[in-house]
Amino acid sequence: MLSYRGDTTLVSVAKSLPVASVKGNVDILSREKVDAHIIYKVNGVEQTVKRIANEEEAQLFTRSTNSDVLSQLVGQYYVVGKQNAGDKISLQVSAQDFSSVSASTYIPEKVGVELGDVKLEMKSSDGYNSITIDRVEAIFHDNPSSEDYYSVKLRLLNREMDRDLGLLTDNEPLLNKKSKLDDDFGMDDYEYFGNAYIFNDRTINGKTYTLHLDTYSNSYRQSFYSFSYVVDLYKVTPEYYRFLKSINDAQSNSWADVGLMQVTPTYSNVKGGFGVVAGYNISSVSKFF
Repeated sequence: MLSYRGDTTLVSVAKSLPVASVKGNVDILSREKVDAHIIYKVNGVEQTVKRIANEEEAQLFTRSTNSDVLSQLVGQYYVVGKQNAGDKISLQVSAQDFSSVSASTYIPEKVGVELGDVKLEMKSSDGYNSITIDRVEAIFHDNPSSEDYYSVKLRLLNREMDRDLGLLTDNEPLLNKKSKLDDDFGMDDYEYFGNAYIFNDRTINGKTYTLHLDTYSNSYRQSFYSFSYVVDLYKVTPEYYRFLKSINDAQSNSWADVGLMQVTPTYSNVKGGFGVVAGYNISSVSKFF
């Protein structure tokens, strides 16, 4: 995923292997480092591509300090160069014994976000039991002249952690994907990959909208520490949205699990390969408690 923030972009390259004919453990083989030649251009100008040499360098690309996570980043690639809204990005990757792959995207405009009310320890219900939630309201204005795609994350930040939170989507129409039919047949809730809650502007085009971001209450857990809630609102490119939506649809398709529906293939915009090259722009707002 390509962002305007900072001056460094991670380029992850992995092997795709035919499951039926490959010899050995597919998961292990697909995680092997790829010695690749990468051409990365911003508005037609080629940028310098570097390789992550060690875990210390890998720490620049993740909030995790887990050695397994860091070791997977070692051997991947990155580009140093400021990117701005409207920039056009192209990427071409080649490696020995593999065909060349390519893709392109752009960096979208930023959409500002403001905090509305933040309510701690609200009484609510999950449809079966009484629960205690925290609700963070996030307000933004959608552009009426374009078809827009978004992702929102709610983060909990204190002196010991910075983590993405799972949301309870029942009270937010843009995020609640569960139908009455799903409910009637006891199907599982819709799952959002990586706690990145995606939506489009089909029902809110041109409006100022308030997102209701509900999560299980964290305030009592933080009674000994000060903490912040952080809202990250991403304006994402269509391919970013379609890629995440295809993953969400596949992992949430309880009807396919019982043989009543086909699984949707994972979206890709990479010519000659799999995966996604996509852009985003992010606005963040927080409240300290």
